[in-house]
Amino acid sequence: MIIESGDLRVDIASRRLFIGSRFVFLRNKEFSLLEYLLRNPNRVLTRTQILEDVWDRNIFCSTNTVDVHMRSLRKKLGTDLNQSIRTVHCVGYIFES
Repeated sequence: MIIESGDLRVDIASRRLFIGSRFVFLRNKEFSLLEYLLRNPNRVLTRTQILEDVWDRNIFCSTNTVDVHMRSLRKKLGTDLNQSIRTVHCVGYIFES
């Protein structure tokens, strides 16, 4: 299965991200986080929801973990695409397609 949004192309089966024709290496959680955002476009996702669905429902870690991984993902996406991921103050994140 391939998910596309603008120049972004995510191959779920091979767990590979392409921006245009350029391959971008993502760590496992970064990829899972991006996939989760792409599967829930234009929907505000709370940090808690993200932790429960991308990490493990039984995990005990700070919601700051989501922020750290999001920062890393945005950096790898580059200037144009990271603007698609918007922070919703005091709530979480939204991927605007």
